[in-house]
Amino acid sequence: MNGLQIKNSFRFLLKKKNYLFINVFGLGVGVASFLILALYIYNDISYNRFNENYSRIYRLAEGSGMQTKGLVLPTILDQIPEVECGTRFFTWDGFRVSYNDVAFPQGVQYVDSAFFSVFSFPFTEGNSKNPLKEKYGAVISSDVAKKYFGDTPAVGKKLQIKFTNTFLTVNGVVDVPENSSVKFEIVTSYETGMEISPWIVSVHDWYNTFSESYIVLKEGISPSQIDPKLQRIVTEKFLPVGENKTDLNLFPYSEYHAKYESNGTLIIILSLVALGILGIAIFNYINLTISSSITRSREVGIKKVFGATRHHLFGQIITESYTISFIALIFGYLLAIALLPMFNQLFEINLQFNFSENYIFFFMLLAIWFVVGLISGIVPALFLSRAKLVQSLKGKLNVKNRSLLSQNSLVVVQFTIAIILICVTFLVKNQIGFMIEKDPNFDKENIVVAELETWQYEDANAASNKFSKIAKELKESPYVKSVCFSQTIPGTYSENYNTFYHEASSTVESIHLKKAYVGRNYFETYGIPFTSGSGFNQELSSYKNCVVLNKTAMTKLGYSEAAKQIIRESSPTGQINTIIGAIEDFSYQGAQHEMQPLAHFFAEQEKLSNWGLLSVRANPGASLKVVELLKEKWQNTSPITSVNYFFIDDKLDQHYKEYIRVNKVFSWFSLLAIILSCIGLFTLSAQSMTRKTKEIGIRKVNGAKVSEILAMLNKDFIKWVAIAFVIACPIAWYAMNKWIENFAYKTTLSWWIFALAGVLALIIALLTVSWQSWRAASRNPVEALRYE
Repeated sequence: MNGLQIKNSFRFLLKKKNYLFINVFGLGVGVASFLILALYIYNDISYNRFNENYSRIYRLAEGSGMQTKGLVLPTILDQIPEVECGTRFFTWDGFRVSYNDVAFPQGVQYVDSAFFSVFSFPFTEGNSKNPLKEKYGAVISSDVAKKYFGDTPAVGKKLQIKFTNTFLTVNGVVDVPENSSVKFEIVTSYETGMEISPWIVSVHDWYNTFSESYIVLKEGISPSQIDPKLQRIVTEKFLPVGENKTDLNLFPYSEYHAKYESNGTLIIILSLVALGILGIAIFNYINLTISSSITRSREVGIKKVFGATRHHLFGQIITESYTISFIALIFGYLLAIALLPMFNQLFEINLQFNFSENYIFFFMLLAIWFVVGLISGIVPALFLSRAKLVQSLKGKLNVKNRSLLSQNSLVVVQFTIAIILICVTFLVKNQIGFMIEKDPNFDKENIVVAELETWQYEDANAASNKFSKIAKELKESPYVKSVCFSQTIPGTYSENYNTFYHEASSTVESIHLKKAYVGRNYFETYGIPFTSGSGFNQELSSYKNCVVLNKTAMTKLGYSEAAKQIIRESSPTGQINTIIGAIEDFSYQGAQHEMQPLAHFFAEQEKLSNWGLLSVRANPGASLKVVELLKEKWQNTSPITSVNYFFIDDKLDQHYKEYIRVNKVFSWFSLLAIILSCIGLFTLSAQSMTRKTKEIGIRKVNGAKVSEILAMLNKDFIKWVAIAFVIACPIAWYAMNKWIENFAYKTTLSWWIFALAGVLALIIALLTVSWQSWRAASRNPVEALRYE
């Protein structure tokens, strides 16, 4: 490759603008799609790797539960010398945080002093050396710093907690990586947390399992070496002492994201989509390059006459191939940068191309350039440079059947990938619709939920009076059927579990129940049906230590009805709770999850401002009237504020956001696959029509109809799409079957998905080639016979 060859390459490409545009656009779009998906996949598989102790960090687990009792970690640090350091991460608190006149509801996490020794978060202000050593010291994320302080330095400034005289001093600002399982807004020490929120003292004991606990093992120490010591702590400390059989174990932090946060099947599918789109683009590019090279035979012949050697011709064609592929790669990279913000917005992430950090992408681009340029250049280079001089000068090259077969094979591969993507798109859409439309076993059509947002009220009593007055006036409205206060609603049930033991005869010794606390009329407001017993509806009744279980919990306990059976919390001699009601299994979470045993406890809040949500069940058809009423009451009741509300079905549907995003991704990439495949098919069909020009003329002279010629010209392309369909169906069926296995409630894998994908691919292929077929078939036969 030399300067003259590069100059000649550009001269040739400028003469073939259409050829250049199609090649650059097709390969560029494929590269851009691949880069974006590859960046997303790389972000997922590289989760948490920024931590220096990545391979030595473990998360403590009690059995299969990933939360621990509050006193477990301090005991481990005291009794097990093989542990280098550790920290708890307590995320159950948040309140009004302000700086001057800027105030927001803010999550605040409490950690131990070794938090920044366990995790290697990059500091943009301050440093990781004991930033939480002093009481009321805090480290904040860069997003929080920008929100409160703009572009000014944050270190040394003080954040006010609620409306009190308590302030947190910012000792550091951290840029929390996108691919971190542990994320925070504001972290401060446990000692500070006990001052700000004294209630956390009572939940850090040998009873409650609210903490996330992490440890770093010393170099050369494996989890199996300290397992006996962990079980000794269980025996000596866990309740009931000496009898508890909980498996206290270490889960590798390096595996946490893949098991608990990531959708492994989705990552595999997206990887295949990325490779598929890139494959289509590369096959297309190679196909177009090889096909186009056949038309250059006269040019090659003339160059041979003037003394061009085989080596010179070979180098010229390879240079042109590398030049076009380089331009396409640059276009693809720029297109990926332009489209990445849209992808980030769709997935609510913040991915960025940074070759200095993710150098793997630079080598990916180099590899693509090298392979594409070599393959697309070497085949036509060998073919043209070895062609006989007489054939080259006549422009008649002997294109062997195997060359045509290889080109058609690439079309089959392209449409196979496109059909698979279309099938997956239909299935994802079908599954999302199935989950959304599944009967939730409660009234999700008529419920409006108002967020109390008590963080903005300085006077809790005034806020409580406001909520009480609003609730009373709502109950009196003819548009309202029922009203209730609660801390949780369908779609927002927290991960709050505990173990319960039964007193009566049962099929199991104990049961692990998800706990929820609700106020009066909760079940009536949500229209959750009872199978036996009753809920917390009577205004004057005391429901202390009463519980309502769902059908799954009743079934696991072996109870047929709620006949005031007794279950004890945490131990066989623990707190007595009486089962007063049993409800149907209702959708309190997304339909992709299995139904869990669920327990509702009654809570009588001293102040209504201690609740988080006010749910209003409207009479059928009156939801919008209730919304207007809510707005009016909120703005006209002192203290005057505006209401933040939502419909309950919207909250439940948020569980399907990820799948809706995935469906959009598949839809777009299916469309891209079709477009790229059609580009290749269009060019291939044009060349096929050119080769058959004289044959078409002869057939027309002998009386062939246009429709007969159209059928003759299109049948080959129909054949290749049909072969692609046959290949795609079993692959798509297997992939979709594996994906749908992840759902507790799933749609059926219907035959019409495959049929519709095949029909769409066939129609698109016919539309692509039929225009050129019609032009060739309707051409004057005299012109056709004069061809060449």
